[in-house]
Amino acid sequence: MITIIEIEVTSQGEGIIPFTGPPLRRILFKTLSSQNPLLGKALEMASNKIFVEAFMKDRRQLPCGFQEELVYPGSEYRGSIIIFDEDTIANAVKGWLYKKPVIKIRDIPFRITGYSSQEIKIEDFIQEQPCKNFRLRFLTPTCFRRAITPYCYLYPNSKLVISSVASIWNALSPRKGPDTKIMTMWADLSVVETGYELCTTKPVEIGEGRTMVGFMGWVNYKVVDHPEWHAGSHEEMTVWMNTLLRFAELVGVGYLRHFGFGKVRFEIKRR
Repeated sequence: MITIIEIEVTSQGEGIIPFTGPPLRRILFKTLSSQNPLLGKALEMASNKIFVEAFMKDRRQLPCGFQEELVYPGSEYRGSIIIFDEDTIANAVKGWLYKKPVIKIRDIPFRITGYSSQEIKIEDFIQEQPCKNFRLRFLTPTCFRRAITPYCYLYPNSKLVISSVASIWNALSPRKGPDTKIMTMWADLSVVETGYELCTTKPVEIGEGRTMVGFMGWVNYKVVDHPEWHAGSHEEMTVWMNTLLRFAELVGVGYLRHFGFGKVRFEIKRR
């Protein structure tokens, strides 16, 4: 079961805040760990099952320069915490939020004014129809890690996107999809980019004095036939891609998605 906890906060001060995904996740882990050492251990073991969505005034696509934002007293924001298959942690989070605590980001206090919670099944994302044309909107800074260097890929080719979301699906879902390597190979051969509008972000704080440069914007993709894939297998992969990209709207893609980076919106194009 997936628990999605929506949070509402109001600023009680003014100043400039960074992209709030990393500080929100650190505050969550530090606060709950300090309450109960056993809970802290459970958080550590389940860290790959906990995702946060950064505080935003709305959830539209934001410009690349938005990473540091000027806030005023009374400014209202929404974010979320997403927890997979960990009822104890989810209940602890809701218990903490119920107290309507004040948290600080860059010394600016934010009062948690309310929250709501819902539970869904990961199977709800499974699709039965293929998707041949679609657009992905990258709503928060996104990057894909290189294996050797600390620098990122700053263009979301289909291979990187599908590999990223297939790996997290197969790690978290009891119903496994195609092997991640096979799915990635199929995407590399059969999913092409047909248009894009992307921009590089300013450096974004990720904690401990480190920053990350990512990209935002949108890319159009199209599925094409490839002679190395049997028609039936090709259709199956296309249906699974539809499932994976709907799931990506919840968990994000790429590097540091647990911290709110790589948030995407999946839009099917009819032609």
